[in-house]
Amino acid sequence: MNECIWDGKMDCGWEELSRLLVKTCNKFTKVMLETTEFSPIEESKTLITSECMERFKSITGILANQIKEGAYYQYEDLTKEPQSAIKLNSWILLGSLTETTLQMFLAFYLDDYKNSKWQQWEDFKAKQVQEPIVECIQKLVEDGMLEAAHGRSLKNAIKDTIKEHTHEHKVQKIMFDELVQLFTELELFKEDELEYLKQIKSNRNGIHSFQSRDIGTWFDLRYSVRFFCYLLEWVMFHLPDIPDEVFY
Repeated sequence: MNECIWDGKMDCGWEELSRLLVKTCNKFTKVMLETTEFSPIEESKTLITSECMERFKSITGILANQIKEGAYYQYEDLTKEPQSAIKLNSWILLGSLTETTLQMFLAFYLDDYKNSKWQQWEDFKAKQVQEPIVECIQKLVEDGMLEAAHGRSLKNAIKDTIKEHTHEHKVQKIMFDELVQLFTELELFKEDELEYLKQIKSNRNGIHSFQSRDIGTWFDLRYSVRFFCYLLEWVMFHLPDIPDEVFY
């Protein structure tokens, strides 16, 4: 945890946290847009746009409104469906915002991301590898050792796997779980920061509600929202300064 930004302690109540969330988000979107304007990477500018930021602020505003109710709901019976659903919805919004924030950080430092070759097999001779495997599968089908449908599935699986690891992963399509893996590999976050990200990811997955699962307490939610405010500040802290000449 970067103590220049936050010491990791819960330092505000629900309503104050709601205001802090909106204030920090407004600052973040403004700084991100202004800084991206001076980026030499044109693709970054196409990813980090005013439309994107307005959508980000709108979702943050919805979460902030729900957070205001946290002071009341934290004392309610958590087995009651309305309270449980509201808490789950807050985790889902928080997870989406956190995922987007990490994607925007990568989008700004797009060249560095591309140079990392995330999950890409470098110097992999796809054609030379794929063809003999496909031929082997086809022979197994012809010899009656493998059903034709199963053979097709295996061929498609091989094709998809090779494609996945020989093509660049678009920043906007990297999922939360992969983002945590990537930031871990790049050593951009400390262990405690990664644990907060994992908690948000895990509780956000409560959206898959067919299977019973714990989604954290109201205090967990409150703390994670506070961490999200820290995350926005963390991203701004790691952005370059705008060139001085723009102020003249």
